[in-house]
Order: sequence, then C-alpha cells, then structure tokens
Amino acid sequence: MSAGEQQRQAAGTLAAPKDFNAAKRLVQRGARVRVVSSIGEPAQLPKNPELITGSFKTVKQPVLTGLLLIVISALAVRLVTVNAWDDEDFFPWYWNVLWTVFPWVFLAPAWKDYFDRTVRSFTASRFADAYEAFRAEAVQVRGTVAGIRGKPTRYRRVSRLVVDVACEWPPGNRMSVVALSPGINLPHHEVPEIGAPAFVWIGPDERTRVAQIPARGT
Repeated sequence: MSAGEQQRQAAGTLAAPKDFNAAKRLVQRGARVRVVSSIGEPAQLPKNPELITGSFKTVKQPVLTGLLLIVISALAVRLVTVNAWDDEDFFPWYWNVLWTVFPWVFLAPAWKDYFDRTVRSFTASRFADAYEAFRAEAVQVRGTVAGIRGKPTRYRRVSRLVVDVACEWPPGNRMSVVALSPGINLPHHEVPEIGAPAFVWIGPDERTRVAQIPARGT
C-alpha cells in the first residue's frame, strides 16, 4: 500500500476509537498539532517552535534522570528482591517470583515514562533545529477537523488532544494528518469541534506536517 493510500485510509479513522490511548496509536510520525487559544494567529506559524512541540529538555537532563533511575532501580531490587530471596526453599515456589516482580510494578511505569519523555524531547529538539527552514519552505493548505479525542483532567479540562485534520495535498488528493498536541491545559468548552477550520503546513519531505487550529470561541 502506497503512502498516499495509507493516508486516505487513515482519514476519518479517529471517529472509531473512543479511548484517548487508542486514538494516540493512530498518530502519524512527523505530524504535530497546536490549538491556538491566545498566542498568535492560527494562519501563521509562531517564531518559537516550543509553542508547537511543547517544552523539551537538553541532552544533559535526560542523561542525569536516567542515571538517577538506574540508582533507584538498583536500590529497589537490592532492598526488596535480594533481601527477600529464599535460597533454602523454605517458602512456596512462588515466593521468589513474587519478590522479583514486586519492585518492577513501580519501576516499570517510571522507566516507560522516562523513555517516552526522552524520545519526545529528542524529536522535539530535532524539529526545533530545522524549524526555521521548515517555516521558510513549508506549503500551507486549508483543512478541517475530522476527528478529535482529548485526555481529560479534573475540572472539565483536557491535558492533550489527538486531532485528525482532513485536507488536500497535492490539490485533489485527500490527505489526513493525525497528530498529538503538546501538553496543554485547555478548558473543555474551548476544545475545537469536528468541522472546525485548520491550517496545515507540509514540509518539503511531505512527512513533516504542522496543523494549527483555533480554540473554540476564539
């Protein structure tokens, strides 16, 4: 299946999964979306790439965090697994299995979050390095919101959005841009609706895409 056929097939697929995490699996590599509620105009790319990517860490910070996680993991395994280990087969067979798994119930989510944040920072940093060239060379097309799923928080707000934007590029060729927003704190009543206008920039490689959508009511 060609890339164009995959994109056409993806159009509208965001209407199916109702769960945010399921929708997040449809996000396309190289696609980004920003909901413009205050800073700037949806039809113009901002000068600061972090308004599109969200804030990201320098190389030094993830390395230090990784070292700290290694130390914490080693201490947790030593304090829990090693100290509780049964060498004399006094306890049932599952005793050692239980205390081997137990610390990783807490450590595994921490490591997953660390890797997710590190990858996100790395890709955001690469995008920021090439951002000026992207702003100068990207082609802008109009689009509309075809699907949207939010990650809800308390007090009727959303922290992130997965948005499916339908547009045409090249002209006459329907294309879908499914992207994940950076961390936001958007009131529920400002989340864009299906059919809302969108502006899409497509880079020379046709894989790097940025969509900007006005918040509802702006």
